[in-house]
Amino acid sequence: MIRFNIISETGRRLPRKKIQMLMTIMDEEEEPPESTVNIIFVNDAAMADLNRRYRRRRGPTDVLSFNIDDVPGPQSVLGEIYISTDTAARNAVEAGVSFTREVLHLCCHGFLHLLGHDHDGDEDFHRMREREEHYLERTL
Repeated sequence: MIRFNIISETGRRLPRKKIQMLMTIMDEEEEPPESTVNIIFVNDAAMADLNRRYRRRRGPTDVLSFNIDDVPGPQSVLGEIYISTDTAARNAVEAGVSFTREVLHLCCHGFLHLLGHDHDGDEDFHRMREREEHYLERTL
């Protein structure tokens, strides 16, 4: 069982209950090792700094995932998911979806990355997208 910590470093209101529901559903179906995942909400400036330091890319991105501990266990941290609420809000407007839906999508996307899923090729992209939609449909 995964313990999820939702940490906000922004003043934006977050759909915490929906995030917890999504993460609980994903935890039950994906069966990750017992550990903790921190979901940290930041602004664009903080995300741009993370993106520059760890990916050598300029500007903010919407979500970054970092695996932390290699050995699972009750005291281990599987990873951290950083989400820019500024970018999520812009993405939601551009996609014509609610802020809540976009935040849930980014939480789901980040968690799937922590579990080893990726979207490098077309097939992987479609498989990951199907998993995301599966979980979002069950949560929204």
